[in-house]
Amino acid sequence: MRRLLLATFIILCLAATGVAQTGDRIVIVHTGDIHGQILPKDGAGGMAELATILKRSAPDLVLDAGDMFTGTMLSDEPQGKPTIEIMNRLHYAVAALGNHEFDYGVDAFRARAKEAQFPILSANVQGMDEIKPYAILSVRGVRIGVIGLTTEELTTTAHPKNLKNIKLTTLVNAMETTLPVVRRQSDFIIVMAHLTQDEQIRIAKSFPEVKLIIAGHPHQVRTTVVGGTTIVEAGSSSRFVGRLVIRLDGKVPESITEEAIPVRDVAPDPEIQAVIEPYRNAVGTRSAEKIGEATADLSRSESEESALNNLIADALRAATGTQIAIHNVGGIRAGISRGPITFGSIFDVLPFSNSVVTLKLTGAQLKRVLSRRVLAVSGIRVGWDITRPSGARLVWVTFSDGTPIEDDQTYSIATNDFVQAGGDGLLEFTQAADVADSERLLRETVAGYVRQNPVISAKTDGRVVINK
Repeated sequence: MRRLLLATFIILCLAATGVAQTGDRIVIVHTGDIHGQILPKDGAGGMAELATILKRSAPDLVLDAGDMFTGTMLSDEPQGKPTIEIMNRLHYAVAALGNHEFDYGVDAFRARAKEAQFPILSANVQGMDEIKPYAILSVRGVRIGVIGLTTEELTTTAHPKNLKNIKLTTLVNAMETTLPVVRRQSDFIIVMAHLTQDEQIRIAKSFPEVKLIIAGHPHQVRTTVVGGTTIVEAGSSSRFVGRLVIRLDGKVPESITEEAIPVRDVAPDPEIQAVIEPYRNAVGTRSAEKIGEATADLSRSESEESALNNLIADALRAATGTQIAIHNVGGIRAGISRGPITFGSIFDVLPFSNSVVTLKLTGAQLKRVLSRRVLAVSGIRVGWDITRPSGARLVWVTFSDGTPIEDDQTYSIATNDFVQAGGDGLLEFTQAADVADSERLLRETVAGYVRQNPVISAKTDGRVVINK
């Protein structure tokens, strides 16, 4: 009895001093840019495998840095439902709003946000009740304020049709408004930042009281230290899990240690595997349909000519009969491995629900488009200098046979509806004439082209020349 009373007395004393409530550390597990990669790919990633690592890590908090959606047939055909269901099972506390969260349309985003048992955060994106600027999380008696931020590139990287009710404020203005509110309710603050690296650094320099930024968007695994702020990123496609240990001095961080754990050579978690199976069965047959054969690996590229870029642009032009086809390289999300080409692999390459559009541009408009960035093209030969700023990168352009492009002539062009709406900053397309949306999905068009041309090689033909 004396031992029991003594133990009780010690516990009460510790509680009174705050030690038992706060502990001496908080463990955070974080992910980012999952992009619907629910199953392993090429031996890495997978949400059931990620779950095994997560549970071993015994985290106090599980956080995500945004872009949960868009990337695989398994996740995208049910419009992100399996991703949210899995994240609920894994007890995610918050997720930042990524630019691809809108890819299924506003109604689907609203449905997923309501299903999520965690808030989706962005302090600089307004116009939807489902998006919250911040959350206050209580862990071991410590109040952690979490502020979400979304890249200012949202207006060019998300489809304009899904942003009609969205107001995007600058990152600095959003932080200046939100930080004082969160400060009053928190012992310390974390920023969940779906931002470019430059934007991450800008926030760290502008708001040095924030000691931890958990970031996504660049698809990198890295740690960056800016002054007294630690910025961590855990890659993409569920291939890594970030683990942070925050050691506390009272209720504030004394030190932060981090590691990125590869999701590879790990057994899947049975609970999450059971969640996945019905979704896998629903898309399995169509995803596994063989439509062609690749004689070598095919990859996208913005720094050299790519057989995959060419394949997509050629498919666009063949399907429409236009003189020229143009496709944004950012819309090509995966490569194709050597061997059988399945419909599922085409879906992974082109997960966005973009449709094929035809239109007309003058030669002058076309040249301005090509001056902005490297694009996948068909029907023309292009020289780019990527050391020049956007708007001045075009060196020369002709038709494939060497015929010049005349500024005052009009040319027929095939592209996709994202580009036609001015996506990726290609605003000239919004001024095009004779716009006609086929309402046929781009991936169905490319799959049809592969069925007609079933042996795909990695050969290129010199249509793109890039000076670096």
